[in-house]
Amino acid sequence: FKERCPKTAQVIYDLEKERMLFGTPFGFCFFSTLHGKSSIKAHSGPMNLRLRMHMPLMVPKKDDTPSAKNTKDVIPSRPTTGMRVADQTREWHEGSAIVLDDSYVHEVWNDSEESRVLLLLDLWHPDVKMEEREKIANMFSFARGKGWIGAK
Repeated sequence: FKERCPKTAQVIYDLEKERMLFGTPFGFCFFSTLHGKSSIKAHSGPMNLRLRMHMPLMVPKKDDTPSAKNTKDVIPSRPTTGMRVADQTREWHEGSAIVLDDSYVHEVWNDSEESRVLLLLDLWHPDVKMEEREKIANMFSFARGKGWIGAK
């Protein structure tokens, strides 16, 4: 990973060093691809201890042609590629991060023909104090050691 994506690896390393990454079994960091003409239905995350960041790397170009607006698969009141969190809708733009509390109901879609790719990573919610983070991490470590979650 470090050889193929050195800048991304450095950003992740720096976030980890600053203890900002959400280090529990519910913390993720991965490249997310949403293929054209696809969506992820409305859902919510398991807790509000984390914030989820979407850093768009490849976003399909807008298609404002009349034929694109008249397809039965496109909902005219929303962007071609985007997300809804609670009652707010956002469009992805390459290089502009969107940070959300994924404990709210949210959904994503890509009505274009091309794929959307982003770096998704989970950060500690800033309202969770360092002492609380350590105790939460210790709780998950204890559960992991007991074999209740994940690998030992």
